[in-house]
Amino acid sequence: MARVGRTRRTGPDVSNRQRVVVVTGGGGGIGAAIAESLSRTGAFVVTVDPLVSIDGSERLPRTEETTAGRIVAAGGAARASAISVTDEARIRELFGELADEFGGLDAVVNVAGISRPTGFATGTDDDWRSVLSVHLAGYRNVLGAALPLMADAGRGHLLGVTSGSGWRTADAGAYGCAKRAVASLTWQLGRHAPAGVVVNAISPIAATRMVTAALGRTKRSTGAATGGLSLGAMPAPEHLGPLGAHLVDGAFAACRGRVLFAGGSEVSVIDEPRLIEVVRSDDVPSQAQVAEAATTIALAKAEANQVSGGGSNARFGATFDVSPAGDLPPATVRSCAIVTDRPELARSVSGALQARGVVCHSIDSRTALADLGAVGAVVIAVAAGVAATGVTSHWARILAEHDGVAAQIHADAQWARTVAEVAAKDDHPIRLVTVTVAVTSGGRSRAQASAQLARSGRKATGDLVLPFALSDESDPDEFDGGPAELIAHLVCSPEADALAGAELVVGPGWFGLRSHPRPVGSISFGGPTVPSWFDETLREIVQPR
Repeated sequence: MARVGRTRRTGPDVSNRQRVVVVTGGGGGIGAAIAESLSRTGAFVVTVDPLVSIDGSERLPRTEETTAGRIVAAGGAARASAISVTDEARIRELFGELADEFGGLDAVVNVAGISRPTGFATGTDDDWRSVLSVHLAGYRNVLGAALPLMADAGRGHLLGVTSGSGWRTADAGAYGCAKRAVASLTWQLGRHAPAGVVVNAISPIAATRMVTAALGRTKRSTGAATGGLSLGAMPAPEHLGPLGAHLVDGAFAACRGRVLFAGGSEVSVIDEPRLIEVVRSDDVPSQAQVAEAATTIALAKAEANQVSGGGSNARFGATFDVSPAGDLPPATVRSCAIVTDRPELARSVSGALQARGVVCHSIDSRTALADLGAVGAVVIAVAAGVAATGVTSHWARILAEHDGVAAQIHADAQWARTVAEVAAKDDHPIRLVTVTVAVTSGGRSRAQASAQLARSGRKATGDLVLPFALSDESDPDEFDGGPAELIAHLVCSPEADALAGAELVVGPGWFGLRSHPRPVGSISFGGPTVPSWFDETLREIVQPR
């Protein structure tokens, strides 16, 4: 197994040796296309792919023709490995062996993935775990194996693969949650990668067997011919090969920590969530009044338009200074179940809800929720993940804080599915508020996955579940009520309905709203060949002059 700091056999001149690139999921589809394009640049390509069925449940029959075989037959250099990205120990061992054998590991493209039917209210626990394990935990395994080697060498490229299901509104369940977390991890690592190491991700679309299978499921479940997507409009997988190879070229440095939509003939930069409205909550006469006013004046409009409504006359008047004239409007619900392992938060949320006339029930299991009977709202605020200690580098801390995040996302989704089941059983609408402690890197990725899941919940349940996602970034060591009043507002106020699926956030002394990921600039070039001016224009999109 490779160890950080181990002396590598680099040969007499590292600069002249053959580049070594690993492509996970390189046995077919987009991974194979990128692998073959890389081989044409002269790189030694290692495809890592257990060659399993689309859902990952069984191994496919061995065939004589493989990606590595085609590369070698065409005069290139390649090798195949059947290791799964879910096997952290073997991935580390493989990467270390390659670095020892060839004098370094130059790039890794992580395309590995499986597809199983899951949604906001659907999917078995096994399906959820399997998809999150491959797409999210597997990506973290690849990063954990490659980054120490590249940090030692002072160079390297890593390219992850996310999906539009992780940044557009889509009821994609585990897949959408995993791909949003992959994007979050990429955005964070890109800012703190080791010197000389470039980390990015692509969000590709192509007519692959995985996409074909997903569209087939959509057609069977909805009756729609394509589920809103057209296979005929999608590029063939091989059209994405040149771009993937270009993004891990040794000279590529036009962007770092970016997600790029890749559509064969078009590339778009997908921007990460950004604060678009921030509202003060400390030292005000009534936090409840401020939350109510902020929703109607700023947050609801910003969520609908995905831009701030500021930039003109001041909007809040005396909201921050004047005591409320009367009682709060009647609550839309009469009872609320609270699930939390944070005693201070439980007390403050219960107090805020009881002040509005809401009966609170403290529960600790999904079975208890099902046995409770009809409730108007459920608040989930389970803390998990702690800041990494004893880690000196920022990138290593980010990876350490993502240990177990896949399991945490799965647990959050289990609660959402249970709420959906209870709502459907009783044919009774339920407001669901999921609060994620997001003071660590892993917590931030978990919060983004929660927001991505919430975006689809209302439509997926026919308005039976009204889901809210709140990223709690307040100081856990200086608890002053935290998000209690905002949570109570989301549970009780009809004005809050417009914030269902929004990316809400609360910090020390403020609360607000982040935008959803969205394209901020595009390059159309006909493809698949990447034009010579591509890097220069991409650089200006991500960093204007």
